[in-house]
Amino acid sequence: MHIARAVLLVLALSMVAIPAAAHVPSFPTDNTSPDSAVVVPDAAKSWSFYDRIESGEVAYYRFSLTAGERLRVGTFTPDSGAFTLSVVVMSEAFEGTEGVPARVTVPEGMGALVVAGERPAGAEYEPFAPSATYSTASVDRPTDVDAAYLVAVYEPANRSGEVGVTVGYREEFSPTEYLTVPFDLVQVRLWEGQQPLLVVGPFALTVLAGVAVGRRRWTERSPSLARVVLGIGASLVLASGVNTAVQTLVALTKTGPTPGVAVTALYVVVPLACGGWGLWVAGRDAPVTTLRTRTGLAVAALASVATWAGFLVGPAVLLAVAVTPARVLDD
Repeated sequence: MHIARAVLLVLALSMVAIPAAAHVPSFPTDNTSPDSAVVVPDAAKSWSFYDRIESGEVAYYRFSLTAGERLRVGTFTPDSGAFTLSVVVMSEAFEGTEGVPARVTVPEGMGALVVAGERPAGAEYEPFAPSATYSTASVDRPTDVDAAYLVAVYEPANRSGEVGVTVGYREEFSPTEYLTVPFDLVQVRLWEGQQPLLVVGPFALTVLAGVAVGRRRWTERSPSLARVVLGIGASLVLASGVNTAVQTLVALTKTGPTPGVAVTALYVVVPLACGGWGLWVAGRDAPVTTLRTRTGLAVAALASVATWAGFLVGPAVLLAVAVTPARVLDD
């Protein structure tokens, strides 16, 4: 039970860490005018929008806040060049439109707050979904009245590039948002400009290697279908750990060493441990139907979900084997 206890420990640590990572990702399109602005359904909830603007374009986001909530907006980009995002926050709660660029449309009756972007000296490391980004502008202030807001994000020199916008401060996921994060992260990597081969290559190669190792072991005897399925599911979990490790190295080449890697290590070690152990269980001669093994598989499945490993399929397989009756497993 030592393995199960260790996995329970890292599961607990994962559940503590996850709330701090809770920027719900979203991928808007065609939001280059106030009329087509992205509608943020709950602007107190923390969101990350992965967008893009072409030369001369402006990206718009619309939301409402009630008195006592905070107006919190930030911009970031993966671009290591001169691309520097700036922000105009518009609302009927503001007065005046001084400094608003000509290409930013201010609706009638709204005032504007202009926040010029500043290019940071270096990239910042994001530990929960390892990446390197450049934060350029931020607004963080309390709200005194109920009001609607329109946020315009632009690049002062009319450069084109990827636009990242954060809205909100209350860190939470709906079940669906949480479970789809691994799929969203693939799209985030592509938004960063990574080649598809780098985004999915390490994952695919690890799965193929895991299946190849299992196949070699299984040729020595006739395994049950449950063991084969378990081996594939465990390979998916293991591959997530490898993929996160590769993404960590990619990010560190831009940021240099950072203490945040200690947090990322949790999202590497847990999938590696859970996936590796699942492969070992699938390939060993001992039964998979003992209470100890079932408990370990169930805990490994939960820990994999907590660390976004296995694209849901891997953890689902581990859990399915853990709860399936022995007569069905035919072990």
